[in-house]
Amino acid sequence: MKLVLGIILLLGGGLVLLIGVIVCIATLTSNYATSTCEQAEKDREAFSEASAKCGSPTTDCYKRETIGLTTEADCEAKTAYMNKQLIMGIVPVVLGAFVGFIGAVLITLGIIGRRKKVAVPV
Repeated sequence: MKLVLGIILLLGGGLVLLIGVIVCIATLTSNYATSTCEQAEKDREAFSEASAKCGSPTTDCYKRETIGLTTEADCEAKTAYMNKQLIMGIVPVVLGAFVGFIGAVLITLGIIGRRKKVAVPV
């Protein structure tokens, strides 16, 4: 019983671990937030010019001048999203590694428990 349960836990934990690793790699190699922040840095000057030209950010002139530009709030929102996604990748990695380890221990105990003791003649 320990052997079968150990195999199931090892395979399930390994699958969860693999999914978590893929999510972490995809998140860390993505330029989703960095490209937005770079664009927001470039658009900062356009916001300053629109503010100088039109005045208050609530005016129609300001809204027309800044439509389609990337704000700092966009940058912060996408960075926060990517941080949350990274956490959602790290949690399965940790849980998968733990469950896989428990499965490996159960397999080991199952194999050790199945060994027959050698009878020693008296």
